[in-house]
Amino acid sequence: MFITFALITLIAALGMLLQKNVIVAGLCMVAAFFGVAGLFLLLGNPVAAAFQVIVYTGAIMVLVLFVIMMLNSHEEEKAEVSHPIQRWVSVALVGALCVGAVKLVLASTGLKALNASGAAMPTAMNLQKVGFSLFADQLLGFEVAGLLLLSAMIGAVALTKRNL
Repeated sequence: MFITFALITLIAALGMLLQKNVIVAGLCMVAAFFGVAGLFLLLGNPVAAAFQVIVYTGAIMVLVLFVIMMLNSHEEEKAEVSHPIQRWVSVALVGALCVGAVKLVLASTGLKALNASGAAMPTAMNLQKVGFSLFADQLLGFEVAGLLLLSAMIGAVALTKRNL
């Protein structure tokens, strides 16, 4: 199952990066979000998977696709000057990041060292912990994020509809 969700996530992310149409790229991002939600399920954290589907796939992508459609930017602009050095630098950077990620996975001493030191292993998040943290400890951030999303929506409408 891990390979299936990982392939869904990677193929959708590559499709998003290589797509010239912004609407199709947004839909590829939705597929990538669903793949990540499946990975969260495999990790034994259904709360994170539900948040991934509800918040990112449901709310953020609807907002992004709504703004893309309102701005009517379906056609991509042609690049004026080709910069091949950027392509090679990005390929080298991605290669370096991949090598670092493989080294981290192969070393994987983080959880082993945590377990050997006698510390408690991290537990999965449940809804009671999420609710308490969100509405007690993080209430100000939660409200600010809501106001920021509201102002972004108002700004998008104001940009597209000048004669309100």
